Amino acid sequence: MEEIYYCYECGEELERDNMFYIGGGDFVCENCRYDYYVECEDCGALVYYNDIIPVNDNRYVCEECANDYYTCDHCDGLYSMYNLAINTVNTTLCDRCYEEYYFVCLACDEIYHIDGGDGYYCHECAEDRRDYILSYNYKPIAVFFGGDAGYGVELEIDDGDDKRDAARAISKAGGDHIYLKEDGSLSYKGMEIVTHPATLDYHVNKFPWDDICDAALSYGYRSHDTDTCGLHIHASRSLFGCTEMERDLTIAKIMLLIDRWYDTKIVNFARRDISKMRQWADKPNAEIKPGDDESAAVYKSKKTATDRYKAVNLRNHNTVEFRFFRGTLKRDTILASIQWVDIIIQYCRNTPLKDLFSTTWDDIFATTSHVELTEYLKQRKLYNLKKDVI
Repeated sequence: MEEIYYCYECGEELERDNMFYIGGGDFVCENCRYDYYVECEDCGALVYYNDIIPVNDNRYVCEECANDYYTCDHCDGLYSMYNLAINTVNTTLCDRCYEEYYFVCLACDEIYHIDGGDGYYCHECAEDRRDYILSYNYKPIAVFFGGDAGYGVELEIDDGDDKRDAARAISKAGGDHIYLKEDGSLSYKGMEIVTHPATLDYHVNKFPWDDICDAALSYGYRSHDTDTCGLHIHASRSLFGCTEMERDLTIAKIMLLIDRWYDTKIVNFARRDISKMRQWADKPNAEIKPGDDESAAVYKSKKTATDRYKAVNLRNHNTVEFRFFRGTLKRDTILASIQWVDIIIQYCRNTPLKDLFSTTWDDIFATTSHVELTEYLKQRKLYNLKKDVI
């Protein structure tokens, strides 16, 4: 007798020409086949719809055929070898996941998630390849620390060892506070440390000057003990007054005092040889006289703006540059220089022009409360002990 077969799903007797094999010696009818089963696109076997396995994002296969596919480490999807971007002993990635989330480092050829680098180099290789010393013309957008106006420092260093390694160490020490630039006035070993602007309080209490100086010194770099290095301090113009006229007048007053004290006080304070001072930070020579009114004083001071190699350089739009200080890798000397600039700005901003012709150095600096500046003035014999405030 001919064997009779029944549908595995609904139990109906099957006709020979209308039965579909589902494996394990079982068959289903045509209706149940389309209600419950799909065909493996690789081998053609019928698979219960809950057991069908998606592969390559747009194909469906049985469990046995799925064993021939690879699992993407990112999305856990199954893919044929032709749909893989990466297939190594340690990493398997489909084309889509690799394109969206991964890259191969151009230096070490290792595979990284996009969070592990810049899309070209991993963090470690990028750090090794980073150009720490930027061109002389590089000028980023200023980032202010401690307030919206302050003091930026340009500190030249020279004659050190392992320039690239030193630059890396100094950059790490200064972090976001600084960047490094080439400087044509220095030797091939030299570089310029440039700070973003910061308030005086921030420079004293938070700026990583100790770390920066220690990093430079650890590679044999010098600043004071060279013939080339200077320390330039840029002051935000807004510190000089609320209006343009107020700012210009404060600048004129400062030039008046620097002209008066250039040979007797400023050269000593700056620790510079007079010939070097004349070359890189010459006397303003504003020639402001006792009979000049405020407009005349401003006019005379602005005539000096044509030359940047002045003790006070006015050629920058947003800052006034005090460029007469000799370079140093002593934190306290750097702070004393910034404090000196801050004090003379505040004094001149609040003192009438006519009174400055009789103002003495001690009137301004003998009562300073800044520890670093007071000690520095004493070292340079520029501090009148008779006016020392206890």
